Parts: sequence; C-alpha cells; structure tokens
Amino acid sequence: MTFQPQAQGTKIKVAVIGTGPGGLAAIINLLRLPFVELSAYDQASELREVGAYNENTWRHLNLLGAADAIEQYTKRGGGSKIDTEQRNGTTGELISRMDPEAAPRSRIERYKLQRALLGQVPPDFIQLSKKLAEIIESPKGIELTFQDGTGAGPFDLLLGADGIRSVIRQHAFPEHKLSYTGKVAYRTLIPQSAVAHIPNIPQSACFWHTRNTHVYTDPLDNGSFEIATRADEPEEEASKVSWGQKVKKNQVVHHYSNYCETVRQVIAAPDEWLEFAMFGGPSLESVISNGHIALLGDASHPLSGAFGSGAAFAFEDAYVLAQALSYTHQRQKPISQALVLYDAVRSPHYKGLYEILNGFGVNVKELDAISPPLEEQDYINERTRRNWGAENRWIYKYDVTKVWKEYTELADVGEDISALTLKRNKEAEKKSVQVISVEA
Repeated sequence: MTFQPQAQGTKIKVAVIGTGPGGLAAIINLLRLPFVELSAYDQASELREVGAYNENTWRHLNLLGAADAIEQYTKRGGGSKIDTEQRNGTTGELISRMDPEAAPRSRIERYKLQRALLGQVPPDFIQLSKKLAEIIESPKGIELTFQDGTGAGPFDLLLGADGIRSVIRQHAFPEHKLSYTGKVAYRTLIPQSAVAHIPNIPQSACFWHTRNTHVYTDPLDNGSFEIATRADEPEEEASKVSWGQKVKKNQVVHHYSNYCETVRQVIAAPDEWLEFAMFGGPSLESVISNGHIALLGDASHPLSGAFGSGAAFAFEDAYVLAQALSYTHQRQKPISQALVLYDAVRSPHYKGLYEILNGFGVNVKELDAISPPLEEQDYINERTRRNWGAENRWIYKYDVTKVWKEYTELADVGEDISALTLKRNKEAEKKSVQVISVEA
C-alpha cells in the first residue's frame, strides 16, 4: 500500500490505540513533537496489578517527566536498595544474588505508574470506550472504525499499543498466532504483617525455583508484600481462566505443595488471588507494516511476561519511535523511513530476548541428557544458574538512549545501520553487571 506523499510543512496525523504504559509513553513522547497531530483511543470505559520497574524503567520515567510523581522514586533518590535473589524453591538454598548496584530496581503498583504517566497527558485527551472494529488502508491513509459505530481518520501512522492480544498486530500480521503456554500466573498483594510470623523470608526480591515453576516474593516499600507465581495448567483447562480473574486460596495452594516450608506458608497467607492465563507467540521478524503501522509494547513482543520488564520494553519502544520520527522529519524524509529506523533498533532487541527464551529450552534439553541423571536439587540449581547467569543480565542494563545515539551516528555518515548488531550492544552493557554466585 502506497500513501499519497505529504505536502511539506503539513502535520503528521498519528493514532495511538491502547493506553497502557507503552501507549501512554508514546502519547507523552509524541505530544512533544510539534509536527505531530495526535489522537489516542482505548477500549476501556475508564483508565484503571503490580509490575517490575528496574533501572531501564526509572530512566524512561525520568525522560517522560513522571518519576517525581512516584513516591518509591522520591524516597530512593533514583538509587537502589533492593537486590534480587535466586533460590531453590524446594530447599530454600540460595543459588545466586544480583548486586543491587548492578541493576537498581524497585516495584510499584501499576495504578501508581498509570497515575504518574496520566499526569503528563492533557485531561480528556484519550478517547475512551473505543474498541477497534476495522482498519482500512488506502492511498489516502488509514481509517478506523470502532464498535460503537464511530470512525476516525485518515491517519498517516497507526501505532498499536493494544497489548498481547493486539487487534492491530492481527491486522498487520494475520499469520501470527498466539497460543496458550500451559501456564497460569497467580498474583496478589497482602500486608507484610500477614507474613511477619513466617521465618526465613528474604528481605529482598526473591525467585524460588523448582523444576517447572517458580514463586516470586518481595517486601515492598509501602508495607505491602507481593507474591507472583507460575503454575502448570492442562491445555484443556485454559478456557477456565481469564485476564485477572479472582480465585480463592484453595485453587492456588495445591500447586506449591512441593516447595519448602517458608514458601508454603507464604502461599497460604492470602485468601484471594488474581489468576492470569499466560499466552505467548513467536518472535515477529519486523514490528512495522506497510510503512505506516508500528507495534510497541506487548503488541510487538508477545513474550508472556517472561522477563518482568514489559513496562521498560514498552517505554524503550515509545522513545525510539518518537526519536525516529523527529530524526526523519528534520531531514525531510517520509514516515516509512522513520519506521525502518525504529524497526532496525527494536527488532534485534526482541530477537535477542527470544534467543534467551530459546536458550532456556536448550538448557533443559542439555540437563535432561546428562547421564546418569542429576539429582533433583542439583538439576534445579544448575538450571537456575544457567538461565539467570551474568550473560543474560544485559536485559536490565540495556540503555536504549545510548543505542539510539549509536545507530544515528552511523546513519549520519551513510553507514548501513543493520551492521550494528545486538551482540555489540550486549557486550558493551554486560561489562557493568556483577552477579554474586553462591556455590552449592
């Protein structure tokens, strides 16, 4: 599909679909570009979960002007006081610990993040109750039809920030399919007083691993205690869960009977949980389509929450997309060139994340092939060391602002930007990461 060329000096008309963290970040970044005429839509009737916010996330919250509105940031002064432990879930044994200086992080309730971001968006700017029904592409632009019978457009650029079940991804890449992973997540927040009687609870973020599942515990700054888990659920059971369905204790505790006493007591503390069916999909070769559609956030990388950094990835997407539009506009190049640049920066990053997930599968095959078989505890410890060793910590140190600068420096001198590979970025970032290993 070829669009009619824009007249010089006219504004670029952009539509953002979805206003989760990634969509809000895109709105904030794009509102700063005077040549962009922006519209934003969300299917929710009102804008309303806990997330991991590490160094990458705080960096972008600062860039977005939203960090100071979050009390966890103002109290910590932008530094870090929490490290992350990896433990054997059945014995409680400490396997490794990440130096807090290596990956500053904190965790905040999602509504606080949303509130801070919304504080940077003009009131009533986002049009609500707009569930997308149809996307029509023609030479004059992209036109949208919503289920309420209204329409919008034409737009020069459509941004899909509409989550893991993205309607825009389905339109742009109809062959791409999501599938149920065979796992559900259970999450909850309870007062720290509810677990204060339980011995041996780490006072830092901690992942407790078994052969197939894990439990995450974290005492938060505000006196709350977070628990997030994964559990196996048969394929035929997938339809019984929905996104954020409330469930009672008895549906949860039986999944973790093989864990150590500390974890079993923690899991037994809440009376109610939220259950999430985990869906994922294969890596997209490209996160752009037809020179005028771009995906960001979970829409562009359906990783099923694998790295606990979905907000950071979405913020990075929004930053690069806005920078690419500004870069090409200054050079009087078309939107399609901005999207090519956006894709060149972001697609290799997601390819690297999927390579890590593939590596997890390779580790399992290699460990299963050892003869004689490893004892259960040795298996858990070795798999955890392999999966969460220093070579994968670059995810949390990746600074997309530096990567963007490097790409544009190459582009400015006429170099092929595809020559700048993700491996180069990973090697540069990995130097600053330390992991303290604990021998068995």
